Amino acid sequence: MPNIDTLKRIENFFHLANEKIYNNEEKVICRKGKKETISGFCTILQTLLDNTHEVAKNSKASFEIQAQVQSWIDYASLYIYAGKEDKHICKQLLQELNSYLEDKSYFVGQSLTVADIAVFYTIYDLMKRQTPLEKENLLNLSRWFDHLQQIDDIRQNLEQINFTTIYLHGWATGTR
Repeated sequence: MPNIDTLKRIENFFHLANEKIYNNEEKVICRKGKKETISGFCTILQTLLDNTHEVAKNSKASFEIQAQVQSWIDYASLYIYAGKEDKHICKQLLQELNSYLEDKSYFVGQSLTVADIAVFYTIYDLMKRQTPLEKENLLNLSRWFDHLQQIDDIRQNLEQINFTTIYLHGWATGTR
């Protein structure tokens, strides 16, 4: 399951009051609010969409978009996060995401949704570990990721990952 830091970053993105976020004894992520405690990454994200932020509105624009957003949140939680430690699974996941983004700017619809934000935070460490050549081979995913990291509210205090490819070619920089 995605970690506490991921959920706090999403909470910060929506400019929500930082509620207590913790893992219970069963290692399920929980968010303790004023009225109730909500368990489970996907369930918590759904409750965060009950605000007036533009991305929250984009994420609930129609039943179809809501279903697609939920699918990507599930994918981030169940597949990407679970496979982050196996380099072969990571490579396959990143290639799948890259292929999916071949003709898209965002994972759902024509604007930023919580699906993009959830996937961004889930793959941040994976993208940071990629070599320049690997990032270049993931051109669609790199384009999408670089676009999102340029948004200050998304990047927050994360280190900006370099996607400049000119230094890949020694002849281009005169360092050959």
